[in-house]
Amino acid sequence: ISISKESEIRFLLPDAGFAILSIYNVSGKVIRVFDLQGSKGMNTIKLQKSDLGVSGVLYYQLDANNHSATKRMVIIE
Repeated sequence: ISISKESEIRFLLPDAGFAILSIYNVSGKVIRVFDLQGSKGMNTIKLQKSDLGVSGVLYYQLDANNHSATKRMVIIE
């Protein structure tokens, strides 16, 4: 995904439960961690560029219900 001002990350959970969304830079330094209470089905978290305070390539990882997924995003100046 690309973020110029705001973007959404959507994720599907088979059951309601706790999830962690971690955002980190290419060196592996954690930029921000969101503790989420997800509901069964589709979930959405909105990210503001100002919430992250950096630009360039970042990665985000979602951990929930013994599953993990990592994706890339680009923060545009």
